[in-house]
Formats: sequence, structure tokens, C-alpha cells
Amino acid sequence: MLNRLADFLCGWRTVTIPPEESVRIFDDLYRNTIPFTKEHRRADGTITIRVRGSVWKYLEQYDACTLSEPHGLPVVLAFLKFRPALVLGILAAAAWLFYSTRIIWDVRIDGAEKTSPEAITELLAELGCGIGDYFPSIDFNDLHARYAAVQQDLAWLSVYMNGTVAEVQVRELWPDDRQIPAKGVYANILADADGIVEEVNVREGQACVRPGDLVRKGQVLISGVIEQKDETFRYEYASGEVICRTAQPIHTEIRTKRETKVYTGRETAKKSIKIFKKTINLFVNSGTLYANYDKIYTIEQLCPLGLCELPVWQETTTYREYETVTQDIPPDDAADEAIAELAENIRTAVQNAELVSKSIDAGFADGVYRIDCLLYLRRDIGRTEEFPVSEACVPDTGKIP
Repeated sequence: MLNRLADFLCGWRTVTIPPEESVRIFDDLYRNTIPFTKEHRRADGTITIRVRGSVWKYLEQYDACTLSEPHGLPVVLAFLKFRPALVLGILAAAAWLFYSTRIIWDVRIDGAEKTSPEAITELLAELGCGIGDYFPSIDFNDLHARYAAVQQDLAWLSVYMNGTVAEVQVRELWPDDRQIPAKGVYANILADADGIVEEVNVREGQACVRPGDLVRKGQVLISGVIEQKDETFRYEYASGEVICRTAQPIHTEIRTKRETKVYTGRETAKKSIKIFKKTINLFVNSGTLYANYDKIYTIEQLCPLGLCELPVWQETTTYREYETVTQDIPPDDAADEAIAELAENIRTAVQNAELVSKSIDAGFADGVYRIDCLLYLRRDIGRTEEFPVSEACVPDTGKIP
């Protein structure tokens, strides 16, 4: 390894010696203490050796020897001597390479479940820790404190550099969702729909209905005003659930004649390259290309050969032209669409309820396929409605004046 390094620094050439001259030439080299390395005998009897620096001149006296082109650092320096622009380019590339190893190339978030990683990345960039920022100048302890001061979603955040990648560890806050009423504010539980009561569970307040009762929308189910035996009253923030059987209608209709978009096949793409924080457009700005078009935006990070991700993104905005035409839908297709839409509406309706049964009435008339569905659900129909009570209205005796 050291011999190769010395050969490169001093410069070297390969010398080929014919077999008939090898004895005389080697005898002369040893007698004059001429250094050489890497002796190798070929199949045809010729011998090759490697010599450095000024020894080239000495071996040129032997006509039988064949010398290769010179190699090594002196040759490189001689090549660059008359090419200053190339030297400047190499120095600039080396300086940029040195500088870029101290720039954030990517930000990776770990531990975010309910908080958007994009939101965390955006706020970090505003605080000076984003892609393209010079990370040796970042005080990470101060960054952590400033981030915690301007947001309410994270309990803890830590950023550390892994090469040119900012690794962000977060711990999210999981606040107590229980409602804490303000002083002097109380509440009733009212019905948000008509229904038949099946189950009443009271946590606070006083139940005003019982299983089997028919209730109307807006009726008090659990009262926050409680009358005591001595005819005094106390106020509570009513809470609990009232499970009722309710009926919910769903209507769906699909017309067989409707306006729809038909793509013409013409489209135009505008591309740009984003390097760190700098965006370079690869197109000439122009006006609106088409009268009617869909705009599709995509961004892709470059990853050569799938080995590593570079801080370079290709942004593409595609403009796809379409025309609006009146389309005739076959009745069977209209029925299929109506059924699919109905299924989605039912799926939404039963997210927080139990589906007991349903009745469906479907028909086709006047170019419209209609479906009327009545869902029978079992769900909590209670909604909280607050009311204030001033201290002046509640004397020490507890009686309402």
C-alpha cells in the first residue's frame, strides 16, 4: 500500500525488458543501485518492472527497453497547469461537498400519530431547522424550547443529526377530553331525534325518562336541575347516555341524463426542480392552456438507483383538458350507482349506532332511479345543552326566588 502511494506521488512508468537483454540490464541496475518495484515475468519471457521519477531518464539509454506513458501526481499536475478553469471547478466542487455535509438534507419524524408529520416539519423549518439549513449553527436545546413554546400538541420533542438527516423524536400530548364546565354553567341532556327509550345511564343529573317512553326531538332526557325533598333545588352539569330506537330516512336518486367530463387526450406538463429550498422552473410561464382542465400536482424525491434519497425533488403540474358533454346512463347502470351511493350513506349513518333493521323502496320514473330507505337504529340520542345560572338566582337556602 505504501509503495503504491509513493509511486503515485513520485510518478511512475512501466518498463518492459526483452529476455535476451534482461541479464545485462538487471546487472546494470543492481550495480548502479537503481530502485525498481513490481517485477513480473510474462509467458513470452519478457520482464516488466515499475520505476519512479528520475530513473526514467536512466532507462531511456537502453533501446531494447519499452517504457509506458508516465502516470502519477506529476502527470496530473502538469495536466491541470494549463487548465485553470478545471482546477477552479474541482475546488468549487470540493468546497460545496464540504459545505453540503453540514446542511440538512432530510427531516424524518418518529412518534407522531395524531399530529401531522408535515405540520411538524413545517414548524421546524420556520424555526430554522429545515431542509437546506446549516445545522452546525443550530442550538438544538434552544430549538426544543422554542418549539414547545409555540405549539400545544407535543409534550416533548428532540432533534439530533444522523449525518445530514435530522432525526426528530416526538412524544404527543393526550389531553383529558372530559368537559370541565365554567363556573356557574350547568347543562341538560336533550334529545336530538324522535325515538323510543330502551336504556338510560345517568352519570350526573336526574333522569326524566325511562325505558319504553316515546320522546320527541328537543325533549329533556337528563335534567341538570334537581328538586330535593325540602323543595330546594341544586344544579348539576348533566351527563350520561340515553339509548333509543330511532328511524332515519335516506333518499338517493341517480338521473340517466347528466353532464359529465370527457377527457380529450390533450395534456401539458410543467416541470420544476427543487434543490433544498431553491425552486428552478423548467418551463416558460404562459397563460391558461385550455378552457376546461384538471390540474394534477405531483412531487417526487430523487433516489439514484434506490440507494439514497437526495435533497432534490421533481415537481410536475399536469393540465389535462376535458369537455363537458351530456351523457345517457343506462337504467341498470343508474341502479347500480344508486345502490352503491345508498350503501355508503348507510355506512356513514351507522358509524355511531347499531343497525336494527331497514326497509327499502326503489323505482325508476321520468329518467330518475330513486331509492327511499328507512333505517331503524339503536343509538344514544342525547346532546348536551348548557345554561348559565347566576349566583344571585341561587340563595343560600337553595330555593329559587
